[in-house]
Amino acid sequence: MAEISLSAQLVKILDDYDKEVHEVAEKEIQSTARAAAKKLRNESPKGSPRRRHYAEGWATKKVDGGIIVYNRTNPQLTHLLENGHIVRNKKGTYGRAPAIKHIKPVEEWANKEVVERIEAKL
Repeated sequence: MAEISLSAQLVKILDDYDKEVHEVAEKEIQSTARAAAKKLRNESPKGSPRRRHYAEGWATKKVDGGIIVYNRTNPQLTHLLENGHIVRNKKGTYGRAPAIKHIKPVEEWANKEVVERIEAKL
């Protein structure tokens, strides 16, 4: 009889810990994603003053598997700016726009930061 109650108590303790870990992880992932979006707003290249700035468009969105940081104003520019692209001038000749690495460093920072935050809370 003592074994059953001991195992039941152990299962209850582990379930409670599992719920706590899940809540802490979800909260820290959300806060890290918001911090990453803010960091991208500061570090992204600024556009023309007459148009909406590319840098202002960074936001977060909750999806089934987690949270996505994305650019809501100019999503088509993320790949072009991060990796560079071919450009055409008025004479018809082509050149290459340089890559502006601004997403990858923030992604690496966010991956490290979320692990550190979760470990610190637990």
